[in-house]
Amino acid sequence: MKLFKRFICLALCLAMLTSCAHREEERQNDLPKTVTVETFGTVAPMTETAPPETINTDKFIFSDTPETTATSERTAPASEKTEPIASSEAETEPSQEESGIEISPASGVMVANSSVNVREEPDPDSDRVGHLDKGDEVNITGIASNGWVRVVFKGGEYFVNGNYLSQRGETEATEATTAETSAEKTEKPETSAPETEVITETTTEPVTEPPETEYIEENLNVLTQRNRYTALNYSEQKAVWFAYLDIDGMLANADAQSFEASISKAFDEVVSMGCNTVYVHVRSFGDSYYYSAYYPFTAAYSDTLGVIAPFDPLEIMISAAHSRGLSFHAWINPMRTTSKDRYAEMPANYTLKKWYDSDATNGTFMVYDRDTGFYWLSPAYPAVRELICNGVAEIVSNYDVDGIHIDDYFYPTTSSSFDKAAFEASGASDRSAWRRSVVNTLVREIYSTVKSCNSTVLFGVSPQGNIDNNLTSLYADVETWCSTYGYLDYIVPQIYYGFNDRLAFDAAAERWQSLVTLPNISLICGIAAYKVGVNSEWSSGSILSKQTDYIGGMNGYSGVAYYRHGSLFGSASSSEKLMQKEFPQLIKSVSAF
Repeated sequence: MKLFKRFICLALCLAMLTSCAHREEERQNDLPKTVTVETFGTVAPMTETAPPETINTDKFIFSDTPETTATSERTAPASEKTEPIASSEAETEPSQEESGIEISPASGVMVANSSVNVREEPDPDSDRVGHLDKGDEVNITGIASNGWVRVVFKGGEYFVNGNYLSQRGETEATEATTAETSAEKTEKPETSAPETEVITETTTEPVTEPPETEYIEENLNVLTQRNRYTALNYSEQKAVWFAYLDIDGMLANADAQSFEASISKAFDEVVSMGCNTVYVHVRSFGDSYYYSAYYPFTAAYSDTLGVIAPFDPLEIMISAAHSRGLSFHAWINPMRTTSKDRYAEMPANYTLKKWYDSDATNGTFMVYDRDTGFYWLSPAYPAVRELICNGVAEIVSNYDVDGIHIDDYFYPTTSSSFDKAAFEASGASDRSAWRRSVVNTLVREIYSTVKSCNSTVLFGVSPQGNIDNNLTSLYADVETWCSTYGYLDYIVPQIYYGFNDRLAFDAAAERWQSLVTLPNISLICGIAAYKVGVNSEWSSGSILSKQTDYIGGMNGYSGVAYYRHGSLFGSASSSEKLMQKEFPQLIKSVSAF
């Protein structure tokens, strides 16, 4: 037995050393090549044999590996950055021989030191055939050079990540920060959904370099399903926000044809402006503009929360966007829910309604804020974050969205009463630091959930333009998000100021430019179209083009976004006449960006 143990230990050590060498080589291979292209978020790795001139990634990003990044400096002419080109996934997986993985024979019994998936091949992207629970024993038949172990499972030979196996009788191994820890969940949501698996999420500290394999967390049981859709995203986002204020009028008492006509007209207007991306509200008040197992259907359709339309608005909007070459980012407000009146009509089967009706969770999991008139979720509780992440997973798994987008609605108040019980139970002494840590956990888990469902889909946050307000009032730790891997793919600060404001547009833009230090995070400037006409500076007829030109001339920025569609093209603008005056030069500025 001792001889067997020594053999296993030696083999595993050799495998891990070889695996580390392989990962280091892969990381070197993933460094930006000499091709001068800008990337947005993450991109699929380029093979050494492909001639650089044939890789037309300067116009778009169809990402598939989170660790591959490139510079954010714009190098290609603006005229070459207009049309997206679709990219398909590899048709076949390389064999073990082709991928360079060698398997050494081994025998014996090992024990799972945590829940772990069993895969067809020694690869985290390989098909899952089942899982081992913590403590399960398994016979091993080989050890792969990348650290995976071949095991006998359900009458066949499959693979388990070696980090999650120990010799029988040993103490539990230290949990790895990457690799597989998902276990199948037997319960499914109340509405029918495709086959799902539970991603168990880790609470380890965020890494300062790109993660190597899957996005995994601990303590949250998030139902995810792999979506093989390849997301459409551009290296330079030129975006328009569609708030619920823009969508609700189109949806009220509509049928499928009238809603499709309304959203198609709006998207045509976005294209005519020269933009290529839309951020569209799909959850604004704890509701859904799509068929959901977790959130009731929006009251915008029937004026009653939970009455489901006979058509799926999200499906229609995604189809309309993609047919026009627009990238579609689903925008949610994770913490804000709805009013007391809406909760009174909410169907009883939804988790939010159950929390509202319970004295144990009304006031803890959700808290009423008098200033806004809404109940807000408290992300200090894992159950709350689990609900939020399940809602995100549902969207990314079931719909061909290109991004998940959240804005600046985090903590609604600085009052200590909002999360008094959770803070006291935490043992922390600094409430502000603790709240930032809580929000960090939520943002990190949303990012992880998105990538677990589809690694090509981007996750972005749109915080306030005032960095200090984010840190001290909303408890949004934007400094960490912009300097640490594992939080987001892009950030869109709402720099909703004029050049003459106390916090000036140019000063704020420059501060954000210095804050984003990771090359894989794209910095997009949010511009306040809704302010046109509010004062003399915003009534010049050229403020939007001036701000667009200013951002276009700065290094570090890779896009602009305008709030919102109704302000640009509808009656929501302070002055429709002034907005019409803005457009000729604005279109030129957007085109030249």
